[in-house]
Order: sequence, then C-alpha cells, then structure tokens
Amino acid sequence: MKESVHDLGALRSLREVGRQGSIAAAATVLGVSQQALSARMRTLERTMGVALLARTPSGSHLTEQGRLVVGWAEDVLDAADRLEAGLRSIRSGVSHRLAIAASQTIAEHLVPHWLVELRTLELSAGEQAAELSTGEQPAGYLPTVVELTVANSTGVIELVRDGKADLGFIETPHLPSDLVTARLRDDELLVVAAPGHRWAHRQRPLTPAEIASTPLVMREAGSGTRDTLTDHLAAQEPPLRAAIAMELGTSAAVRSAIAAGVGPGVLSRLAVRDDLVLGRLVAVEVAGPPLTRQLTAVWRPDHDPLPPEGQRLLAVAQGATRRGLTEPPQLQRVPVPPKGDPVRPAACRGLVTLQ
Repeated sequence: MKESVHDLGALRSLREVGRQGSIAAAATVLGVSQQALSARMRTLERTMGVALLARTPSGSHLTEQGRLVVGWAEDVLDAADRLEAGLRSIRSGVSHRLAIAASQTIAEHLVPHWLVELRTLELSAGEQAAELSTGEQPAGYLPTVVELTVANSTGVIELVRDGKADLGFIETPHLPSDLVTARLRDDELLVVAAPGHRWAHRQRPLTPAEIASTPLVMREAGSGTRDTLTDHLAAQEPPLRAAIAMELGTSAAVRSAIAAGVGPGVLSRLAVRDDLVLGRLVAVEVAGPPLTRQLTAVWRPDHDPLPPEGQRLLAVAQGATRRGLTEPPQLQRVPVPPKGDPVRPAACRGLVTLQ
C-alpha cells in the first residue's frame, strides 16, 4: 500500500460496487454520478496500489484482491459506525444504557434490526405515555443507549460472566451451565464455495466424509460456527475431523477467502445471503438434514430478572413484541450441559445509540 487508507467513504463505495455488481448501479444507490464514483474508485486503486475492480462493457465486478479488501474493510467500517454512534450518544446526553455482547453473525445480521425495532417501540411507548400524563416523556421510556461488544461466542460468555455485558447473544452449541439461557431461534449453516470450485457443479449431495477430507476456510477456535461444524463431524460414525485450509477471525474475511478460491467453507445462511444472490458464492447441497444451530441469549443469575431495557431487547430478539412493550417476555429456558465454554477475548467494542 503506497500510503495510509483514510477515505472511509471510498471503502463504503467500493463495498457498494461489490454488492450491486456495477459502478452504475452502485452510483444510483449512493446518490452520486457514475463518473464521480468511477473517479473515486480509480483514486482508491492508486492509493492502495492494487486493482480492485475489473471493468467490462457489461459492468464492473470486484477482483480477487478487491474481495479481500472489502472483507477486511468490513471491520473498519463497522468500527467507524460504532464510533459515530458513540459520539451521537455523548452529544444526546441520554442516560439509559444497556451493555450487550453478541457473536459475529448475530451482531452483523440480527442486532441492527433488533435495535431499530427497540427504538421504535420505546419511542412509541413514550409518546403514548406522554399523551396520558403531563405531556412530558416519562424517564422510563427515554431511548436506550446500547453498548455493543462483538466477539466470538466464548468471548461473549466471558464478558457476561465478568459483568462487562448485561446480556449476551451466542451461537455456540456449548451452552454455559453457570448462566441463565433463553432460546432465540435456529440458524442454518451452509456449505459454500466459489463459483469456480469443483463442488459448485456437483450432481450429488456432499457427504460428511467429503466435507471433512477437504481443507476448509474456517473461523477461529471458540467460534460458534466452527463449534457447530466440529460437533457435527465428530458425531459421525466413525468420528470425523475437519481439515483447515485457512483460519480467519471474522465471517467477512472467511467469505472473501472462499470467494477468492482459497477453499470452501461453512457459514450461516444469514452471513452469505447477499453473496448467494449476487453469485459470488454457491451453496452446495449436503446429504442428510440441514445443519442447524441454536441462537441463545445469556445473562448472569444475579442479574435475573434483567433490567427493563434488557427485558425489552430480549422480547424483541425473541419476536415477542406483539405482546406489548411493558409485558416481560415469557422466557424459554434452555437446559445446558454441566461444562461451560472455554474463554477467548472479545474482538472489538463499540457503542450503538438508539436516539
């Protein structure tokens, strides 16, 4: 790289070009001219010293290097969003705070929707309460400032155990016995590969043995995605163990490496939905029932019941908001094995402000 990359707007634009498949389509989404966006992309390529886009008469698409850059940039852009949200929370002076931690798939693909719904519910309840009282918004319905920490599942569990997060959301099948747990929903995992990989054109489903014998691009140890695949292969007869082509710390990096042809991998359907629609990845049929895992909320027993804002967010996550904002959720407690997860550090921290 010739110099520091400091144009976050250019990185966002590059990501949008990748999502839309052409500079023209991305320019429409971003509200800029095609010429301006094309010039910005060329400037970014000169800054980085690599070709990020392949330009053809039918449109523009990310090169292999471009896919990798977008994958790495996801963490940078997410951190910038959290910084901006944190600054907004400081300026707003809102005092209601809720510290949560979420594993990566949940944090990237579910938490944003939950927070929008929570904000809508709280503002609506505040307006209704104000109409029935003095016309001032009651303090209990001030919008909540949610402090979000993103980690893998074992990191989330440790943050909750240490009291650094009031509420955690995990993907691992290894549920901690020392925390309160509540079932959220099931999540399907898919075997995915690059369009040019030999698996993309198979005429018969993959067997577990074929999956285990092929080096995969995988998340790090302690990831719920990796735990689920490891347990699934170990449950076969005879027990199987996955081979690793590359180990990466984020789902975005794993997707980029798979798309670049490093090897196939196993990821949540939530994480690869856009890549499948745009043709960057191909889902490979697997023999047997779908590979699913449970998404779970966790919190400390001495924090049970959760504070009101925690109960409201949990109700949203469980899809229970139709019962009304003030009614506590009827928790679906999950039996857990006697042994808890190992500990891994959190990946990143940030603030998400509902205002």
